[in-house]
Amino acid sequence: MPEQPQASEDKHPAQAAVDPFDPKSFLTPGIIGAGANLPGSDSDNLSPVREIKEVKLIAFDMGHVFVDFDWDEVCNGFMAKRAELSRDDLRQAMKYLGALGYERGTIGTLEFLKELNGKLGIELTLEEFRSIWNATFHENPDMAILLKHLSGKLPLYLLSNTNEEHYGYLQSTYNVARHFQELILSYQVGCSKPEAQIYHEVINRSGLPPENILFVDDLPDNIKAAQNVGIQAVQFTGIENLKRDLKSYGIEV
Repeated sequence: MPEQPQASEDKHPAQAAVDPFDPKSFLTPGIIGAGANLPGSDSDNLSPVREIKEVKLIAFDMGHVFVDFDWDEVCNGFMAKRAELSRDDLRQAMKYLGALGYERGTIGTLEFLKELNGKLGIELTLEEFRSIWNATFHENPDMAILLKHLSGKLPLYLLSNTNEEHYGYLQSTYNVARHFQELILSYQVGCSKPEAQIYHEVINRSGLPPENILFVDDLPDNIKAAQNVGIQAVQFTGIENLKRDLKSYGIEV
């Protein structure tokens, strides 16, 4: 996931976004580190501004919106288990592992761990894997305050590409579900952003016309996909920018 533009006054700027389960994320040299750009993920390619409709529900992405993490540190954790493993080796391994469908629920954690161990030539236990896999995930406290405030005004949904270990850790540690009326998690519904099907899940569960739904995500591709099914959407580039965007929709925070 690419580094997004941000307002200089934002206390919590958007981070370089790397999706370990998107194979194209590993086609660009250095993508594991910060600052790499993905093809087709330029904010200039977002759909043109559309007529603003009344917002009756907001759906939020999770990673790099109200949950932060440092994927580079996670990768370093795997590399530390095998000294001769290079970043290119890891990138290629993650490209393979990403295609297995862990975030779509195609395989479970134990099967994924078996594949990971085999591909990296290591023998991590489940607990060792969890320690590395969840090493840097944490809830953004300022965004948590904003979500609490918003949940008193409008229904909030969670719409996230995630897997059972990441979500399980975040839920047990931070109770991230407390903010939301509905949880639409890729590994549970069998599809992921930017596929149209996962956005229709929001529409179907809410019973609302898509134009009355606002979606917040850090990735331009996911924003475009939401707009393509008629959902209003804004790109998250930091909390202060988000507050300004919400105000433009008549939502005071």
